[in-house]
Amino acid sequence: MYKSLAKLSTLILAFFLVACTPGTTDSESLNEETNLLANVDDLISIENAQEHIAYLAGTEVGGRASGSLDNQLACQYVADHFEDYGLTPYSEETGYFQPYLQPYTRIFSEFFSFEVTNTAKTSSARYRYAYDFSFFYANFTAFGLVFSGLAFDDEAQLIEFDDTSTNYADKIVLVGSITSAILTDLYNDGAKGAIIRDTDYNYPSIEYGQGDMFDDTDFLFLYAAPESYDSLLSNISSGLNQADVSYEIDNVSKTVNNVIGILDVGASNNIIVSAHIDHLGRFDAEDDGYYAGALDNASGVAGMLELARIYSENAEKLAKNIIFIAYNGEEAGLYGSQHYSRNLVGEKADTRAAFNLDMIGGGSNEYKLEIIGNIGGLTTAVETKCADYDIDNYTIYGNQAISDHYWLGQMRIVSLSFVHFDDRFYHRPADTEDKINYEVFANQLSMIASLMLTSYNK
Repeated sequence: MYKSLAKLSTLILAFFLVACTPGTTDSESLNEETNLLANVDDLISIENAQEHIAYLAGTEVGGRASGSLDNQLACQYVADHFEDYGLTPYSEETGYFQPYLQPYTRIFSEFFSFEVTNTAKTSSARYRYAYDFSFFYANFTAFGLVFSGLAFDDEAQLIEFDDTSTNYADKIVLVGSITSAILTDLYNDGAKGAIIRDTDYNYPSIEYGQGDMFDDTDFLFLYAAPESYDSLLSNISSGLNQADVSYEIDNVSKTVNNVIGILDVGASNNIIVSAHIDHLGRFDAEDDGYYAGALDNASGVAGMLELARIYSENAEKLAKNIIFIAYNGEEAGLYGSQHYSRNLVGEKADTRAAFNLDMIGGGSNEYKLEIIGNIGGLTTAVETKCADYDIDNYTIYGNQAISDHYWLGQMRIVSLSFVHFDDRFYHRPADTEDKINYEVFANQLSMIASLMLTSYNK
């Protein structure tokens, strides 16, 4: 009886104190958490998302290859919006930019051209990089890694490889299937290069990854799309066997930028929302060919920007600081996120979790939503949220070095990537803004935000 009376008197005192507190409602004092932001379901603007994706996947920023002027424009676009939303810049010295030195950028300083003619140069046929050719690199035990040179500018006779004692000196040789023994013959003969029939990739195709796929040799090494290879054979038989090949790769290390804006609500812990801003760049100067990268990953950047807008407009409902990051160099090898993991905002202990958007709103729900990373204790929460938002086609994977969640995950920080992998357009010029399913986009973004907020905004 004493304990009950004591409890009752405590409640009466608490009620009196609340009633005398200016500007505090009964509902706010009795359950402060009800005033925290728990979802963004009705706050997402499809129009904003469309505007962001249209620009980032547009010709002005032409594929956003890290190290390019196009990429700098895209980074400035994000920084300008961070400023509009009132986010705190990363530093006083560099503003919203977190610069780092990226060793490989694989930017064309002179675009690829390939023309075959007859000896009199009265007839010709043209082949284009990405549409007809891709640079070849592979591992041969006798030579280690085999690369194409950083630059090639030469004319040579085209000839088909055979098993006879043909001398291939100063020739570019068409090879149906390359082997270490064939490559040895070509090198020993002094061939200028080899064109190999490609059977593994759909074209248009562009290689991605580290720029160290090139070296200082002057040996031309190319893959040809099957149709292009067959066309070259046909041209040789009709007398078009003189090749004029020219390209140059600007592979100098460059300073590129992550873009970081901080929504500081005075909390001691942070949540990260990120997306990579770079894509594969341009490949055809004459026809303005570029890899738009609408799904990969203008969609993720658009989602991040929408959350930056929504959260900044509801800052009073946040219990954690939010750090928004547009990573660079993802396509070149996760360079930007690796740099950030070594140069965190605050201490490691300050970062509670990271949510990385790498392709959302692709195609339809027939394509899996892949949830990848250091899940921590969120498996049940992920399953619950997917069910709440009618997302039943998803898979959860462990931490893998395939997107920008990886480095923070390796630090034992809960770090997830959300990847709606629509492989019909992946790393192809057809990955354009019109392919985005904005209903799916909004639903996936709402689910991710709700998972984030209900798990950590408390």
